[in-house]
Amino acid sequence: MDRRNFLQNMLLSISSGSFAAPLEPLPEFSSNPFTLGIASGDIMEDSVILWTRLAPDPLAADGGMPPVSVPVQWELATDSSMSRIVRQGETQATPSLAHSVHIDVKGLEPSREYWYRFSVSTQTSPTGKTKTLPKASGHLDSIRFITASCQNYSHGFFNAYEHMVCDKPDFILHLGDYIYDTSFGETFRKHETEDAPVTLADYRRRHSLYKTDKHLQHAHSQIPFFTTIDNHDAIEDMNPDKFRQRMAAYQAWYEHMPVRGYHRVGDNHFDLYRKISLGNLAQISLLDSRQFRDKRELCTEDIDAGYGFGNYRERCSNLFRNDRTMLGKNQERWLEQNLTQHESLWNVIASPGPFLPFRYYKEGKEHRYIGAWDAYPANRLRVSEAMQATTTGHPLILSGDVHSFWAVDGALTTEESERIPVVEFVTSSISANWPPALAEPVTDNLHHNPQVRFYRPDKRGYLLHDVNPSQWQVTARAINDVRDEQSSAFNLASFMVTNGKSGFIKNSLPQANE
Repeated sequence: MDRRNFLQNMLLSISSGSFAAPLEPLPEFSSNPFTLGIASGDIMEDSVILWTRLAPDPLAADGGMPPVSVPVQWELATDSSMSRIVRQGETQATPSLAHSVHIDVKGLEPSREYWYRFSVSTQTSPTGKTKTLPKASGHLDSIRFITASCQNYSHGFFNAYEHMVCDKPDFILHLGDYIYDTSFGETFRKHETEDAPVTLADYRRRHSLYKTDKHLQHAHSQIPFFTTIDNHDAIEDMNPDKFRQRMAAYQAWYEHMPVRGYHRVGDNHFDLYRKISLGNLAQISLLDSRQFRDKRELCTEDIDAGYGFGNYRERCSNLFRNDRTMLGKNQERWLEQNLTQHESLWNVIASPGPFLPFRYYKEGKEHRYIGAWDAYPANRLRVSEAMQATTTGHPLILSGDVHSFWAVDGALTTEESERIPVVEFVTSSISANWPPALAEPVTDNLHHNPQVRFYRPDKRGYLLHDVNPSQWQVTARAINDVRDEQSSAFNLASFMVTNGKSGFIKNSLPQANE
């Protein structure tokens, strides 16, 4: 049997039979099939997901691939030259999943760097780098990671990722809006179409376009990602009329992400929320705040579309129902257990949207942002009670969504019923802008919200977290110009939380460019 026939017939157990399609003669690639890059993510102490998608013509509906399964080889090594291979195998890239590949490599060592690559036919991918999590039950002296959010291709380059690679984090936590369904009228870089994606083919093209950004590709190849979904990645809430579209969005998201949790083609469900255990140092509960939440569009009377584009609005009585949930019952029980039953020094929630309250006043009437936990006050109260019920682990909230940097001390909230003794750090966006209609109402109402001790709406970027047993340091890394591919970054602000001590301090920091 020659090599080509051997490759066509040898399939390892890693492949899923439910996604398989008949094998045909191995295609010859006249151009690079790895145009969308390679990635790793969803890491554990002993495993990692390796990802790629074969797409010689990335913006074509089928990625330029024939409608047949193609065998892809993969290798994992303990050195960058790939001379010490510790795992290798072959799997199918099937047309039912857009010829994407997800390898769940198991039996690895904790806190260990690995290198990996893929090959198909005569083509070989670049070599990527990844790292496993520390042993969940072990002692850990420090960890460094990044929280990022909201990258709109049409608003600017994803040059923040180039600076993340230089920061050398252990992993990146992406809190949602990895793609955008709309450009909001921006034309700096154009989406492949101005029409919002609806079908599976639409979502595949949109993801493919985003994956062509060279900065994003570079970061994915060098740093493992954890990812979750926000509103622009898919659709809002549990709307049965939109389930077919949500199914398309979820499948395309899986096809382009190094994640577990998607079980079969056509699923309208995705296992997304994660407990990230970092030894005895920290536990991060990464939330899915979109898939199971109750409808947010309840208070629809007298909406002022010109005020925060209609996102800042008065709260009606239905918003305060005790059974109203942002997480769904199962995830809420899971989160409560994480918060109350653990032995970590830091007890962290990572939420796609802001957790702590913010009050807007317009013409004497109070408004709230409907995209945040302010639209789910009963659920927020239950989570805050669970945080305060444990004496183990210093609580902390990390979030995104609002395209601006925030540092918030919930103990300083003026409304006693909403006073929560926890600190929240909100990352700005990778590139998505924060227009005046959204930014100015925040600035105008800061004096009503003394809990917000830092707010910068004018800079894009990310948060860098350096954690040890006694201190959690957060650095807001800002990009000078997202429309300049070579833009420098600088430290906009830095904050320190001391374990066992309420609030945070703002560090003195020179704002020098790189």
